[in-house]
Amino acid sequence: MEHALAMQIVGVVLTLVAVLKNKDPVGFNKDLFGDVEGVEGGPAASMRMLIGGGFAGIGAINLYCSFTVDDTAATEAILVGTTIGLALVFATIVGAKLRGFLDHIPTPPLVIFPGLIALCLYSVLS
Repeated sequence: MEHALAMQIVGVVLTLVAVLKNKDPVGFNKDLFGDVEGVEGGPAASMRMLIGGGFAGIGAINLYCSFTVDDTAATEAILVGTTIGLALVFATIVGAKLRGFLDHIPTPPLVIFPGLIALCLYSVLS
């Protein structure tokens, strides 16, 4: 797969996730965790927006670089860096489950992060 296409897919997916997190952070929290105590509070919503902003940043970097960087080694480095970043985010989610902070890992991160990680690695290795 061409590196630019992989970076564009990652960029669009992460930007869409960010938009959903920022559009309705309280609703997003309720969808993930149900109607638990504190889900409607300002701190929970602001943390959801902050996380969404981080995803938007990673997505924007990938989108920008997909259109402006032509060097193969540079695009591979961007994809490997993105893979490392996504793996760390996913490990944090898994760690929250293992440490007892989550009852279950929501389905979206179980699909999105491994999928994007696999896409990045496939693009770099092919």
